[in-house]
Amino acid sequence: MKTSVHTVLRVSTLERSLDFYARLFDIKIRVRTDEWAELEAGGTKLLLLKKENEELRNKVIPIPSFPPSCYLGVDTDDLDTFHSRLVSLGARCIQAPIKQKNGDRTAIYADPDGLALQVTEFDKCEV
Repeated sequence: MKTSVHTVLRVSTLERSLDFYARLFDIKIRVRTDEWAELEAGGTKLLLLKKENEELRNKVIPIPSFPPSCYLGVDTDDLDTFHSRLVSLGARCIQAPIKQKNGDRTAIYADPDGLALQVTEFDKCEV
């Protein structure tokens, strides 16, 4: 059995978020409609869905509303460069890159809709 997992982000402005994530991850837009868009890179899919249309969409496909208690986790091998890229794209830095007790470095940002992004550079000594 083949399965895959994708992430869906509900966004207030589709075009702004599409531009932000496509440029952040340097990935292509696979599908684009007026209501949603799908980005894909290396088998990973990120779907962006306009918030304004949730109520209408839920009449067709009921999807529960989840609390904003999640974040998008991103791994990188160069946190300093990724940090600069995020900031240049307008992401708000919540926690600048810091070294954790286990040797990993992490930073936290907010995307254009305020969704948290935790970026991790794993300790190279642990590999």
